[in-house]
Amino acid sequence: MGRWKIKICSFLAVLALFLATSAPASAANLYFTGLNDTVAPLTSDSMPFWSGGTLYVPYTVFDSSRNEVGISLGLVTSYNRTNRTVTFYNLRQILTFDLNTGNCRDELGGAVYSSRAIMRNNKPYVALNMVCSFFGLEWSYHQLPYIPQGYLVRIKNADVVLDDGSFIENARDLINNRLRDYTQSLSSAETTDPAPVQPSPPPEVDGSSTATYLAFRCESGQGLSGILDALDRAGHYGAFFLSPQVLEEEGDLVRRILGTGHSVGILAEGEEVRPLLEQGSLALERAAQTRTTLAYVPAGQRAALEQEGWVCWGETLSLAPSGTVGPNTFANSVLDRLGDRRRTVYLTLEGGTDTARVLSTLLRRLGDSRYSIAVPMETRL
Repeated sequence: MGRWKIKICSFLAVLALFLATSAPASAANLYFTGLNDTVAPLTSDSMPFWSGGTLYVPYTVFDSSRNEVGISLGLVTSYNRTNRTVTFYNLRQILTFDLNTGNCRDELGGAVYSSRAIMRNNKPYVALNMVCSFFGLEWSYHQLPYIPQGYLVRIKNADVVLDDGSFIENARDLINNRLRDYTQSLSSAETTDPAPVQPSPPPEVDGSSTATYLAFRCESGQGLSGILDALDRAGHYGAFFLSPQVLEEEGDLVRRILGTGHSVGILAEGEEVRPLLEQGSLALERAAQTRTTLAYVPAGQRAALEQEGWVCWGETLSLAPSGTVGPNTFANSVLDRLGDRRRTVYLTLEGGTDTARVLSTLLRRLGDSRYSIAVPMETRL
């Protein structure tokens, strides 16, 4: 009996801590997915998210064979990893998202739309409004009255029975059960009995992990494709700070950056950065129909810009590999400079062909040395 009391108390403590956390508010939000009159399981790798004012959901939620609750919304979905395309179809329409170009296409009508898919957790996410409007589905978004920082994203077709208000109340127990299962999955290490310790050789590293955010400072488009290729192969994500000129001239690369799950910020340096930030914002909106609050600006101007809503990059270390340095030598230099850090690392690399050349080795060596590459979202920096 005592053991179960300890487990219950531990679970409640973890749940309270999880719900009460105050580090950036949007980072702690919980997004539940409602499909007609039920709620899909809540997991970290399938939770909806906002980006650039657009709500994104995993492509799998629209397909009854993939959404874990068997609810049919009248669509079938497929993801072609080779071509990097996500296709939705029914008997009358076909819509394909192209991760390479950052747009989507009506395969029968021929129209091309600027809506893009984004890679998150090795899974394509698509703009909810685009899919729903194209196929005649409805969706809604409500804050849950009984879960702090909890929100319901509900997708509906003609088979739906309950209106949103009734559904939110009737699904209260189910939603709380989904939250309980989710919280238990996060705290499994806290609530399970430890396995017997088996003798083993000492590990090469100490087993800890330091969150590491990567940024690329790009005054030109040179080397960008190679950097993206290296990140794609390693399954990692970075923040690309692009000058207004790059944003204006490299539209295809900008769309590729966003379409493959990376973040885009504006590189603005000099005494007057606000005109550059405005120029970059307009160029990004023209290139990819989105906006950003990420900015790479001089340290002395960060505080004022952050008061205006910008998220300014503050780096731990900034390096630019030379044309003669070898990949392993450069990786050794980075690790030596980082030392034995335990706090979050913000690593800036100069964009260009030399960074593209050494990046794969650096990513591997960082992983081997307990530096865990994190996804650089605006709410986490």
